[in-house]
Amino acid sequence: MDIDKEELKNEAKDTVNQVKDTIKNVDINKEAKETKGFLKGMLVDPFGTVERVARGEQELFKRAVVLVMLHMVFAFIVSIFGYKYGGVLNQLKQIIFDTISPAIAIIVPTILIILMNKNNKKSATTIISTLVVASVPKILVSGIDILEKILGSIYLITSPISTALSAIAILLAFVGMKTLFGEEKENFLPKFALIKFVTALVLYIF
Repeated sequence: MDIDKEELKNEAKDTVNQVKDTIKNVDINKEAKETKGFLKGMLVDPFGTVERVARGEQELFKRAVVLVMLHMVFAFIVSIFGYKYGGVLNQLKQIIFDTISPAIAIIVPTILIILMNKNNKKSATTIISTLVVASVPKILVSGIDILEKILGSIYLITSPISTALSAIAILLAFVGMKTLFGEEKENFLPKFALIKFVTALVLYIF
């Protein structure tokens, strides 16, 4: 795998600066309304939305940053409500890890795709936007998890919904990554499996 360290460094620097600008200038009320409208549109055509973002036809990086932040907030709340073992320090470490996990789950595959996708290069912002949009069902699952922590009795109703949403998230991720690489699904499947495996391994190690 031919790695251009300088290119990767510059890509990371530009992306971090864009994230900082987005967080600094975000209008919560405006983004909340626009994100709500975006989610409604995505319900109508989720796979088409992911493909358009992956092809660079729809610029959603700012919204992607907001969605990741929302996912992290949900993960933090779920972790606070969750069962904890060990001392206070271990509990704190677990809460921190749970909170940043959604960001790690986007950053790791983004780096892998940049390194592996030499024939159909995409910007880091496009890759991140694609992965975040594909992970929207997971964000919804985190919201459902909060409801389950508060209202345990709804588990029997929400559990099948969460399972279905998690499956949809995997399919959306496959379609999004395949479009980023510009490959047929049969040829891309091993790469997709590798990216998911490495991401899961990193999350496990952390």
